[in-house]
Amino acid sequence: MGGLAALICAASFALFMLSLAAVAWKLSRTMAVTNRILDDIRRETLPLLGKLQTTMDHVNREMEYVDGVLEAVGGLASRLDSMTAALQQLVTSPLVRFLSLGIGARRALGERARREDGGKD
Repeated sequence: MGGLAALICAASFALFMLSLAAVAWKLSRTMAVTNRILDDIRRETLPLLGKLQTTMDHVNREMEYVDGVLEAVGGLASRLDSMTAALQQLVTSPLVRFLSLGIGARRALGERARREDGGKD
């Protein structure tokens, strides 16, 4: 009876070890497939990252160019605003004086005409 128990125990241990070996073999195949997938991803990702870096460098250079253009336009707008204010002051002052003179002359002539009309009646 002791020999039979030892034989059953040995057979059970052998089946357990075979099951464990099958699980380890399947796990090793799964890991191999996973490693191939990761290698493929790595091979495709590294060139894409290089292209992305090149694109970002190009975008940064273009943004520097646009920044320079915007600064130049801002300076030009400021100078144009100053020129417009100076021109407005230059033209408006004599124009106002001329129009004031014209309005004053018109009123004076109107007063004279009313007096003349009033004197005839």
